[in-house]
Amino acid sequence: MELPRAWQRPDPLRGLDRISWGEVYDGRGGAGRVPRLLSSLMDPSEDVRQSALSQLADRILTDDTVSEASFCTVPFLVELGASYKVAGDVRDRVIFLLAAVALAGKGFTEDGRRTHRRWNALGRELPRTAPDWLTQTRHAVAQGAPKIFEALASERVACLVALACAVPEKLPPFVSGLMNDMVELPGEEMLADAAEIAVALLKDSPELLGLDLPKVLGEGLVRPVHQPREVAAALMGYRFALISAYGDEGAW
Repeated sequence: MELPRAWQRPDPLRGLDRISWGEVYDGRGGAGRVPRLLSSLMDPSEDVRQSALSQLADRILTDDTVSEASFCTVPFLVELGASYKVAGDVRDRVIFLLAAVALAGKGFTEDGRRTHRRWNALGRELPRTAPDWLTQTRHAVAQGAPKIFEALASERVACLVALACAVPEKLPPFVSGLMNDMVELPGEEMLADAAEIAVALLKDSPELLGLDLPKVLGEGLVRPVHQPREVAAALMGYRFALISAYGDEGAW
């Protein structure tokens, strides 16, 4: 019997030793620890895997900022997320990490400063000085894991996940306040409609009103100037899915 294609994939970390990681910048200096952390994601111990994942996320996505190390790590994350040789708990989190680096709002420059995603009045993203690790990392994710990128590009992700969160018997504590806040988003008709439905579903749970809200639009609940609606929707869909699956957002 022929093995499924996912089982036929080669070693997820092939080629890891071909990169001079000590010369790769990760926002703190050389990324010499990155290959060890990637290797630890395949450790038999769940505690070792989860610790390595947390440390890796902190290095390649520092305060929502990507770097050269983020770009270099994407191909290995793609293989780790696609291979059944890798534990399920790692594959799931790696997929979220790939989505997170694709949605990053800032990028490190060679001198350690940060550049931000900016848009003009037409919603077109403004160029940045090379090396533009924001664009390069996003492109690497789009090339290596297009299905993740396609999902993030759809505003229906945010709407559907928002409604799904409102339906379970035990509602996540962030849903109620966030739904009410979404209703007020200007120019976001689909998201506002989804929020209205979710608020209606929540009327039987008044005790959930007024709880703390997660940061779903990047910088708090403030949408950056001229940010396209599809970017806002992708961020919301990602945050909703992450919190629904793992509780507090950003808990790596």
